[in-house]
Amino acid sequence: MIVTTTENLPEHLKIKSMFSMIEITHKIQISPKGLIKGFLERKRNEHQEAYDRLVESAPSEANAIIGVKHCTATHTFPEGTFLFITYIG
Repeated sequence: MIVTTTENLPEHLKIKSMFSMIEITHKIQISPKGLIKGFLERKRNEHQEAYDRLVESAPSEANAIIGVKHCTATHTFPEGTFLFITYIG
């Protein structure tokens, strides 16, 4: 799957059909995690998981997501501080 942040594709690529816009929001805990939770999740790449969710949410017929934008926000809850990443493309 080709994922690009630009609105224009390279000359050798052409758009044959377009699908609706997709959007995902992924929550990542950024405050210190408990010892057991931290140990169990030490090999997770949560940023890659967010990107993968974007790609997986595209229609099965799609072979590219163009014009991807992202924004972030943080918020503190009683259970910890979280980073929210939103991808739109």
